[in-house]
Amino acid sequence: MGEGPFAVRPALVTLAVAGAAMGVALMLKLGLLQLTGANSGFVLYIPAVAVAAWYRGLLAGVLATLLGALADSLLFVPALLVLQAQIEDFQVRLLAYIAGGVAVSFLSHRLREERDRARSESVERRAALEQAAQTRDELSRLMLSERRASELRDAFNSIVSHELRTPITAIYGGAKLLARRDRPLNEQTRQELIDDLETEADRLYRLVEDLLVLSRTESGTVERADDPVSVPRVVERVVKSEQTRWPGIGFVFSGAPGRTAKGDETYVEQITRNLLSNAAKYSPVGATVEVIVDETEQDVRTRVLDQGVGIAQEEADRLFELYYRSPGTAHKISGAGIGLFVSRALVEAMGGRIWAAPRPEGGAEFGFTLQRYAEEGD
Repeated sequence: MGEGPFAVRPALVTLAVAGAAMGVALMLKLGLLQLTGANSGFVLYIPAVAVAAWYRGLLAGVLATLLGALADSLLFVPALLVLQAQIEDFQVRLLAYIAGGVAVSFLSHRLREERDRARSESVERRAALEQAAQTRDELSRLMLSERRASELRDAFNSIVSHELRTPITAIYGGAKLLARRDRPLNEQTRQELIDDLETEADRLYRLVEDLLVLSRTESGTVERADDPVSVPRVVERVVKSEQTRWPGIGFVFSGAPGRTAKGDETYVEQITRNLLSNAAKYSPVGATVEVIVDETEQDVRTRVLDQGVGIAQEEADRLFELYYRSPGTAHKISGAGIGLFVSRALVEAMGGRIWAAPRPEGGAEFGFTLQRYAEEGD
């Protein structure tokens, strides 16, 4: 009899936190509307979503996102429809907000989990040191773990506040321009905005995809993979896709079919996409990126050769460290510093090897090998 109310209490608390966070954001939005007459759209809702996910978990963040979408639909859509927007335009902004809200919820929830885990590990290890009087080496390992947890927290903060905010802001801004009725857009401008929305949505998808692998890597749950994969077919498909994404860079692919390796097709696709994107990002407009798939005695090898700024031999291995960015290019080219780390984790999950090296003629080579898949009768 007495267990019923206690069973639903966590759900009610979660709902209350989501409602309170979104209520504050809604009051701020209404206040701003009264004072300035400006409709802030969904901008004020994103911090509320992050706060809800931080204090009560991913579900609270998603609930706050949905409550914000519902509140905006009920309170602000009629005015928007009459004054400046069509329902299709509002739906574009609504979908962009929901996608951003879910992504922010995940990252805020993940950051809170990492902080709590770091605190828990710190308390447990300190207790163990006090009880067992362990050696100074154990204390050094504890300090290293705490420092790594702190670096992880700071890095996630940076990604949330910069790398994730950039595509979300671009998506929101582009959608808002498309929704304006007081300044009609010509077809060329409208198409450019749509192309920008697609580009930024793709960027957001890639970032979240890498973060998911990063999360599994940190928790040691990346699955091993040794299924047969036609590497040339997968790599060629990614090359064609990246060519449309980087029109200023020429991609040249060479590789005979039939080179099958042990691995996972999704892993190979994500690795190749990261390497090609990295090569294009650091190459000048008009440069050519050569992608070669061939075989060694035991492996199937994929190499990406660019004509970019190149790398120093002494930092080749460090490029695959988490959040590492070369001091020579970090201030010129933006990035989260996780793509190469994720690529190495996926290659190792397939039992392969990945490397980076400077090219004598300029530029850099990034590549990976996977074990050849032994067919019956080989």
